[in-house]
Amino acid sequence: MFCKVLTGLLAASVLLAPVTTIGKGSLASAASAAIKVTLDGKTISLDTAPRFVNGRTLVPYRSIVTALGGKASWDSKTKTVSATQGNHNVKLTVDSSSAYINGVRTTLDSAPVSVNGTTFVPLRLVSEAFGKWVNYQKSTNTVALSSKLTVNTSTGSFTLNKKPSRIVTLASSDTEIIYALGGSVVGRPTSLGAVYPAEAASALEVGSTHGILFEKLATLKPDLVIASPSLKAQKATIEKLGAQVMFNSHNTYNEIQASVRLYGRILSQETKAEQLIKGMNNKVASLTKPKVKPKTLIVYGSASSFVVALPTSYPGNFLELAGGSNVATNFPKMDTMPQYAELSLERIVASNPDIILFIAHGDAAEVKASFKKQFETNAAWKSLSAVKNDQFEVLPSDLFIANPGLRAPQAIETINKLLRQVK
Repeated sequence: MFCKVLTGLLAASVLLAPVTTIGKGSLASAASAAIKVTLDGKTISLDTAPRFVNGRTLVPYRSIVTALGGKASWDSKTKTVSATQGNHNVKLTVDSSSAYINGVRTTLDSAPVSVNGTTFVPLRLVSEAFGKWVNYQKSTNTVALSSKLTVNTSTGSFTLNKKPSRIVTLASSDTEIIYALGGSVVGRPTSLGAVYPAEAASALEVGSTHGILFEKLATLKPDLVIASPSLKAQKATIEKLGAQVMFNSHNTYNEIQASVRLYGRILSQETKAEQLIKGMNNKVASLTKPKVKPKTLIVYGSASSFVVALPTSYPGNFLELAGGSNVATNFPKMDTMPQYAELSLERIVASNPDIILFIAHGDAAEVKASFKKQFETNAAWKSLSAVKNDQFEVLPSDLFIANPGLRAPQAIETINKLLRQVK
């Protein structure tokens, strides 16, 4: 819950560095730190000044809970603070590293402390548990709490009315990104195969980008639903359930990274988001590209009915990053699927691809055998260099049937290896 920041950012560590034991030296340091706390631009009046204790901002519990619109109680026997605000409940105990948010145990980097009869609790923990975003403003030494957050999605500006705690995703790549950032979901898309990550398997299946199971969704009482723009017609129905719906999508590698940053900001995990992106880029940068870009066709579907991936689709974009040349670059896009083109055998024969890659459901060997049978009975297909040289492969369904999100580097590497085998 508390993120470590880069060494040297002393001001930012006011919020984020760890707390250990409290000694006279620590208290002196705390007393000298003139930290200001605001909520939606207005200064919060605290009974006692915040304390910067060995790198953590701690505040008197009653003042901060009251300022956030909650109620606080104190159990002197157990030295436990109980704070509630709406449906949110937080319990913290002096000198204990265990906190409970809505009954769920969370391990703290540091425990609440008692100083001169006043109990101080971690500012970020309480604020985020009550649905606020926390931001440190270095220039004014201010901890700014916000009730709302405006972000930029693939469809434009969007304002969240509170920090979400019950998130539903309708695309598997979104689910995986949320978990990688330390978050979780209560609802996820219906799966046709393995669930990524495995921890998300326990979340309720509520549909997909093609349709929502509203009865199941209603039982979850979500506060945020992340949906594809193709589901905009369902916006009003989702909102009737009491949830906000944010429309966002990603078709390219760069757009996937934009989503990582977007969700990182929503979850207050910007540093983690940048770490994930750096890891993705390092893996892609390490690939050895073919000296000559093989002319490549990517077919999505089945042997009897399929479409061709354009550069604007995630398979087409991955192909270019892997070092290939997409023969379908100038094929006319489909109205219903603008990232794909309808099959034009004449165009394919004219482009004469060096390699053909297939994306399809089912067993890879069976899919390849089905295509091979069609090739053998069709003179046009048999004339292609890729077919003559047996350069056609089925891509792994777990990486290509749906946008792989954070696993995009693995998908790019898979194509890269196949391209480097082209003679």
